[in-house]
Amino acid sequence: MSECQMIPFPLKARVGKVRRCAEVLQTTAHKATRESYWFRTVAQLRAKLEEIGLPDEQVREQVRGFRTAVENECHRRNVVEIKARNAPDGAA
Repeated sequence: MSECQMIPFPLKARVGKVRRCAEVLQTTAHKATRESYWFRTVAQLRAKLEEIGLPDEQVREQVRGFRTAVENECHRRNVVEIKARNAPDGAA
């Protein structure tokens, strides 16, 4: 029998989770609350990956990818907001 390998869905591709995380981080007023949410989210994601037996280096890689995806989503949301503010009302 050959050994099987678990290949998890990449965290950075979990679009709903990435968008929700970015939204919470951008709309939460207090820094301590944002940090708590971020650390709790990462800990939960890390625990799931460790639970399925993913090696430590791959867990770190997945978390780094998720962090980058959240940062990119925050940037995207900022650009959309700026464009919306600068758009003239009633422009066609």
